[in-house]
Formats: sequence, C-alpha cells, structure tokens
Amino acid sequence: MNKVQSQNDVKMVTPREIKTVRKQYMADISFSQARIKYNNLYKGKEILPSSLCTVDGKFIDNISLKDVHGNPNEEYYKWEFIYSLINSGKIPSRDYVGAEVYFPKGNIHSDPIKIDSVIFSDISWIDYYRKYREDPSDVDSLQMVRKLAVGVVEYKREGKTIEQVFSSQVKAAIKEPDSPFVLGIYYDTGRLYLFKRIRDEITRFDNALSFPTSQRILEQYQLEITDPYYAIPSLENISKIINKSDRVDRSNLHIEDLDIVYTIQDDNMKNALNSIMVALDAVSLSNEEGYKILIQLIAIKIYDEKQRDEHGGTLKFYIADDELYAGTLNNQNVQKFIKRMKDLYSEAREYYSNILYDNNVKWDKEEHVKVANEVVRQFQDYSFVRSSNNDLYQLIFYNFATKFQMIEKAQFLTPLPIIDFIVKIVNPKAGETICDPCCGIADFLSKSYVNAEMKLDDCQLYGFDNDYNMTILAQLNMLLNGDGNAVIKYMPEYGSITQKLTVNKAIAKLDSSLHASGNWDEWYDSTELLKYDVILTNPPFGKNRSLNLADQHDKEVSKLYELYDLYTEENPKAGLDKGVVFLENAIRQIKEGGRFAIVLSNAIMSNNTWPFVRQWVMKKVRVVALFDLPENVFAETGVNTTILVGYKPKTKTVEQLIADNYSVFTREIHNVGYKKKTSQRTVKFDNDYALDPDTFETITNENGESVLNEDFSGIIKEFKEWCVNQEIELKKLFLE
Repeated sequence: MNKVQSQNDVKMVTPREIKTVRKQYMADISFSQARIKYNNLYKGKEILPSSLCTVDGKFIDNISLKDVHGNPNEEYYKWEFIYSLINSGKIPSRDYVGAEVYFPKGNIHSDPIKIDSVIFSDISWIDYYRKYREDPSDVDSLQMVRKLAVGVVEYKREGKTIEQVFSSQVKAAIKEPDSPFVLGIYYDTGRLYLFKRIRDEITRFDNALSFPTSQRILEQYQLEITDPYYAIPSLENISKIINKSDRVDRSNLHIEDLDIVYTIQDDNMKNALNSIMVALDAVSLSNEEGYKILIQLIAIKIYDEKQRDEHGGTLKFYIADDELYAGTLNNQNVQKFIKRMKDLYSEAREYYSNILYDNNVKWDKEEHVKVANEVVRQFQDYSFVRSSNNDLYQLIFYNFATKFQMIEKAQFLTPLPIIDFIVKIVNPKAGETICDPCCGIADFLSKSYVNAEMKLDDCQLYGFDNDYNMTILAQLNMLLNGDGNAVIKYMPEYGSITQKLTVNKAIAKLDSSLHASGNWDEWYDSTELLKYDVILTNPPFGKNRSLNLADQHDKEVSKLYELYDLYTEENPKAGLDKGVVFLENAIRQIKEGGRFAIVLSNAIMSNNTWPFVRQWVMKKVRVVALFDLPENVFAETGVNTTILVGYKPKTKTVEQLIADNYSVFTREIHNVGYKKKTSQRTVKFDNDYALDPDTFETITNENGESVLNEDFSGIIKEFKEWCVNQEIELKKLFLE
C-alpha cells in the first residue's frame, strides 16, 4: 500500500484559489435561483438519470425522485440541495461534496454511520475515502477524510420534528469531522437550518439564534426559526474561517478577505462593541466627543471599503500589532498608523465633506489615539459594505445610545418595517426631490434610495433635525446606503418648524412678523424656499410635545402656521400639538403635484378637538389613504397612530375631486412583523414570525427566510389595485 500523505503534506485550497475557480466555471446565480432551476428541470421527473456527485465514493444511475404516492421523496430534496449548492457557486464544483458518506461508529470495526452529504475543503478527499472504504483498517486515510470534511448535511426525515432530527442526527454528524470549524446543515423540503461546531461547542450559525443557557433544545437553538438561503457560507468563507490566524498580514488584505456580519447580534460584533466601550471609558470619552470620533472612524472605514470594492487594491483601514499605542506617541510604528489614518481621512473628506467637515480625531492627543487604535482593531476584520446595510447604523445607535445620553431619542425611532411600508406606498422615484423635515437617522431617505433601486441622486435627498448627533448618524446612514452626499442639515432649537432650506441650499429662518399664517413665500430680498416632490416623515406629536402657547417664544413660532389661527379660534387651550404643525409644514413644502406621507396621532385624524385640521387638509390636498396602526408600534406606549397619505393637485382639481366625492383607501393594520420590548429603558424590536396553523412551524418564502407576521405586503398589493381605478394623476404618482 502506498504511504498516505500527512495533513501537512496536503495542499489545502485557499479562499482565493476557491474564488478563482468559481469565477472561471460558475454562473452568477443565487441559491434560490438555482433551486428554481432544479425544480423546473426535475419536478415532473420520476428518475434522476445520474447522481450529481459521488454517492459513497462512486457515481450511481437511475435515482428515484418520488415516493409511492408520487410526491417528491427525500432523494428529491437531497439532490435539490446539492444541485443548488454547486450551481450557486457555494462550492466550486461537484468534486467538493459527497453524498452518503460513511464513518465508523465508535471504533474502526463498528457498523458505520451514514451522513447524507459532506462538504470537503479539498478534492483529494475522494481518493482517501475510496481507500478507506476498500480497507476499513486504513486509519490514515480515514483520518484524512475527517480532516478535510468541513460541512455536514442532513435531509428531511418523514414523521420527525426538527428537534428530533437535530438531536438524533445533526448533532451526531457534526461531531464526525476533525476540522476546527464544521458547518452543520439541515434541509427539510426547502426549510433550512444552519449550525456550526467550533471545537466542541455546537450553536446556530447565526449566534443571534442561540441561547446556550436554556435547558430546552427548541429554545436553545431557536429551532422554530429558519435560516435564509443567502446565509449559507461559501466554501471560500468556510476556508477563511478555518485558515484565519491571529498573525494575519493585514497590510495585504482585500475587501473579500473581510468577514461578513449577517446580524448585529453576532457575538463577535457584540464583543467588538464592548471592547470599544471599555476603551472609551478608560480615557473618559464615553461622551459626545468620543461618539464623534467613533462615527468619523466608521465613515473612513466605509470609504476605504467602497474604494477597494470599486477600484481594487489593499485595504488601508487596519492596525498592525507593532503600531498599537504603548505609552508614547514618539514611536515610528505608531506614527505610521497615524499617517495612514490621516491620509485615509483626507481622501475620504473629498467624497464625504458633510460628515468629515471637522476632523474630530486629534492625533496629537493620546486619548484619541488609544480610542482610534481600539476602533480600528475591533472593526478591521469585518466588512460593513458587504454586510447587512440595515443593521449598521442601528448597531451604532442602539449599542451606544445609553452611553451618549440619547435614550429619549431612541424611543422615537421609526421601526424599519413601517418605513419600508410607507416608502413602497408613496413610491419615490428617480429625478424626484425627497425630504424628511425631522429626519432622525434618515431612515425614510435611505429606504427611498434603496426602493428606487439606487436610481435616486443623493443630492436630491434632504433631511433636517434639531439634534446634531442625529444628523451625524443620518449622514452615516446615507453614506452606507448611498454616496454620502445627501443634504442633511442641523437646524437647532425648533428645527424645520422655523427654519427652511432655500433653493441655494442655505437655511432661512421664518419671522412671525412677515411669515405669519403660512405666508412663507413673502421675503423682502430674493430668498426662495425649496419645495419638494415627496415628503415622508414621522414627526414628534402628542400632548407632551406640544408648543406651549403660554410661552411667548412658542406662541410666536405657532403664529407662523395657519392652523394656529384656526386652533385659537375654537380652542383657547395652552398647547398646539406639533403633529398639527408638521402636517401643515409638509403640505406647504411639497410642490404642486407633489405627494406626502406623515405619521400622526390618531386623535388628529378622528378626535373632536381637531375637525378644523381635517377640513383644512381636505381643501389643500387630495387625501389618498389612511392607515391605522396598532398600539405600541413605536417605543412610546399607549399612542394610537395613523399614516396619512396624499398629494397636492391644483386648487380647482381638489374642488372638482371633492365634488365628485372621491374615494379614499383606508385600512386598519393589525400585524406589523415585530413586537416591541423594553429592557432597562432601552427599546428593542423583536421579529414576529408567521406560523403554519397546522404544523406551528414558521412559514418560509422562496428565499428560505422565515416570513414575518405582517399585513403590509397584502395591503400594498390591495392599494396598487385600488390606484388603477382612480384619477390619472394619482395613478401616475403612485404606480409609475
């Protein structure tokens, strides 16, 4: 018998080599698309003519794909998964996967156990496997098979729950390979569950789905929640995890070498954030000063990644071990790091002048350098550009809100499912100007950009807020989702209630002696206020956020609005709800033919206190839709809210529409896809999944994702169908 090579003799395939093979031979389709392709090819077939990879070390023919009732059997789904794995490029070719791979149970002479499929890091596995199967006493060959195995797959088992399959099969299979990292997969008629084993610990692949302290298997591994197909790591990524070393030459890293963060709850990211907070605390920078340093460093990291992604080259956002601060700034290696960061800042500032206008990192201050060291050290191995964009700014906001005294602000962030719904209803499109007059972290703007398939120009997106830190976060949000050049303005004190943007992009302040009752276009000079095609906003509203008419300053501000006049005629009360003020603000600032959506207290749309508001709105705009939201969808409890959608035709058109008794689309929304939870004054929104009433399992979509329990998708479809039968102007605005 020939001598078997040792592990050290085997040429392991590197992540770059795998990527090269994939580029040469693989079509660029997703796992979901490959799965559809497989079903189109084989759904009506009884037999698979030949196996798509080796089965127990050899290719076999005429595989039955149906059970006795004519339904797809386990073999059908096994080959569906393997076909999709190969054709999506998750593995470079069929040579990296084997079906029905046998390992000895207990000792070499025991009956073997069969693993449905195994993924290997090197194609030489098949030679070792065949030698072992021919001679079960060939321990060296068996050892090499174990060392090269990096993933195990189990498939549907009739009559067994996921909990039973995981406990009896997946856990046993994932222990067989000798790799330091092993991917575990369970694939059940399209439902996907991902696990990982690192050394002896088995968890879900997404750490956010693991609760190791729980005593119940179902809860410990969150087995009621599936993984999306896109979360399946490629062999390239698995190899990167296995080959990762603490002594990486980071001066030679490319963006594809960085790890992707699938969720902000990932343990590695949590640990990174915690280390940054410790570093900030250690130098007394857990304050606004430290916050600004953090935001700017993240901005230049995003710039670095985007540049390398578009133009190639090695990353500059890194720190070598010998560049860490060690008691003095007078060290050549420390200065080498500082120079690299300064150069990167100077480059990024040309592109992101808003967020990097002032350099908040003082490189001659030891405290700032220490913080910069830790931020770069913790974030250098992760890609923000290639990770989930929706998570990044929330990661920064929610994890640092308490430390930077922004708890109250956090309570009024609009949850993303509601923002996404509003954007899809109003339908902002290329060439339009979009504004949020109280933008917070600019979710409406970023979602508008994404919804328009990146065809919007960042320079046509406008956001204003009276909290400076929020405008910085808004810029960061737009930097990640767009090109970073959205027009985000800090407007102190009363914010956009008293300050407007001019056509020259300057801020003009209204004066009650000149601009009372909504006469905002009256100026002694050439000032001309900018008006917008679309306004989307969720302003502050309610009794606790009213303008106090007993206060002279608040009263003068209120006089700028026509609704103040109408309010004081009928309601000599002390407070004017800011929701009413922002409603008039939005309607006055949209162009003729423009449209808007605003979240308001339900009381404004239905309470006896506000009939004059509704009458005023009916005269100014064409009300298109009203959506009542359930209680507690926002962090503040007990507030009922309504989304008002409308557009602004010519006055005569409004009058004619009223005469024609125009229709308004109304719906009550019950399920929003999340549940609000508050812990230690910090608000969290946990996903609420739709359940199959028969199996009580989460329902999955075509991408393998667990479907949220939400009404938005159906209502959007109904709204678009309703629009078809409305006036031509409405159809053009909301459907085209």
